[in-house]
Amino acid sequence: MEHSYFRRLGQVCALVSMTIFLSPCDAQADQNDALSAITEFDKAMLSIFRQGQDALTAQTRPVMVIARDVTVMTKTGDASYPRDAPSYLIFKSTSHVLLGIIGAVTPWPEDAAENARWKEDFEAISTAIDTLLASVDHLNLPEDAIARQRQMLDTARSFIRDAISRGTLTPEEVSKAINDMRPVWAANMRDAARAELAALHKAVSDARAAMSKDDWDKMYVVHHGGSNVTGVNVVELYLERVMPQKVVAGQVMFAENAHGNKAMADYVGYELMQRHVGVWAFGDPRRMEVDLLGYEAGSVLDEMIRSSPPLE
Repeated sequence: MEHSYFRRLGQVCALVSMTIFLSPCDAQADQNDALSAITEFDKAMLSIFRQGQDALTAQTRPVMVIARDVTVMTKTGDASYPRDAPSYLIFKSTSHVLLGIIGAVTPWPEDAAENARWKEDFEAISTAIDTLLASVDHLNLPEDAIARQRQMLDTARSFIRDAISRGTLTPEEVSKAINDMRPVWAANMRDAARAELAALHKAVSDARAAMSKDDWDKMYVVHHGGSNVTGVNVVELYLERVMPQKVVAGQVMFAENAHGNKAMADYVGYELMQRHVGVWAFGDPRRMEVDLLGYEAGSVLDEMIRSSPPLE
């Protein structure tokens, strides 16, 4: 009897020992399976979500896409209205001599560098200026505008050639050259803006004249640009002036870094889907403009990171 008791006790202990030994591996396997299930679930939900977004995008017509041209995309086809403004390209491009100079000296070269990159870049800029100056008189611009381009390019070339011949360069010299050119390229930017706005206004006006009032009223407008111009840009200022009701109604959208008519039109569906999420989940169509975790992040960071005493 006693012998049988100890034998059964030994079997129980062995079973417990085996269970303790195997459980970490089994638990890890179960965890891996659960994570795989989570991943597959996430893919399935997002796939369905994007199907809804694609369907919403397909319904969102007409859309006016303001890119290289103004294109109105409808369910039956597209119609493009050109934004030809050759003088815009001239004024903007010649003023880019400023960007070339800044690019050549960034990062600022070490004084001791015998073969500093700026010297090679300055040589390239000087050659490019010579080539342009040989053709600048043939540009379709008023005489005073052509003289202005020559003045700016001559100023840049004199500065560049002087720096190359001396083999030295200081930040003060670069600043002086830029300031000397400033009145000209500032005037160029004004003329470029005027040319762009005139071309844009004609294209939008032609598009509007070809549309019914109903299509115009329900039409969304999307334009694009880099992240550095999301706040204020020429197109945005124009749209605020000519279609303020659409701006207030959220029918004007900025597709940051989107390129091509399809990508920009698709952005309208994406943005509208985000508004749907905001309304359904939070009762606020603009809620998704804030990181979903954004409101909670502040208190979490307060818990994670202790502040230091203020410095006197």
